[in-house]
Amino acid sequence: MRVALRILLGGVVLWLAMGSAQAQNDRVRYKWRDETGSLHFADMIPPEATKFGYEVVNKQGITIRRVERAKTPEELAAAKAAAEKTAAERKKLDDAARTDAQMLAAYPTEDDLRKSIQAQIDLINQNIQATQIGIASQEKSLAERLNHADEQERVGKPVPPAVQKQINTLKEGLSEQRAFLQRRTSDRDAMAKQMETSLEHYRQIKQKQDDLRKGR
Repeated sequence: MRVALRILLGGVVLWLAMGSAQAQNDRVRYKWRDETGSLHFADMIPPEATKFGYEVVNKQGITIRRVERAKTPEELAAAKAAAEKTAAERKKLDDAARTDAQMLAAYPTEDDLRKSIQAQIDLINQNIQATQIGIASQEKSLAERLNHADEQERVGKPVPPAVQKQINTLKEGLSEQRAFLQRRTSDRDAMAKQMETSLEHYRQIKQKQDDLRKGR
């Protein structure tokens, strides 16, 4: 009985010793450097360590984890702004890639794209010609009304209110039509210049597509 008791107690002591040794092996420490660069070690994490960041090390002094210092509100705001900028740039690239894919799908060949742009330019030209005809007609009507007003004034008669109203209306209409003609002319010129830029861009993305198909 006593022998058995001794064996049991010996086993308990051995188990406790092994557990204590294992706890010593599993224990970690914390190390960090302060603002002067001095190295510190501690069994618990002091508030000071979170200002500079710290490392978790095992009994052998090997770093098992690195904890970066807490960021300031300014740094957090800067990080957020940088993340938003990166996301915006990524979205811009994705949108451009989607637009390029749509262009290639809509225009199988460069000539298809050229014809499409030229068709838009032709429509603007038609619009310009129609506006020019309208301006010429209004200018003729205005000249007639002005001649009539001059004749009335030469004979010492006042210009009839209805004629004066027509003259004012024609002048306002001509001003609007001329401004419209100038805008449409600018649109046509800009589109003609943009055609070559669009065609060059088309060639580039078409070449990329062909290279991908060939595995380059």
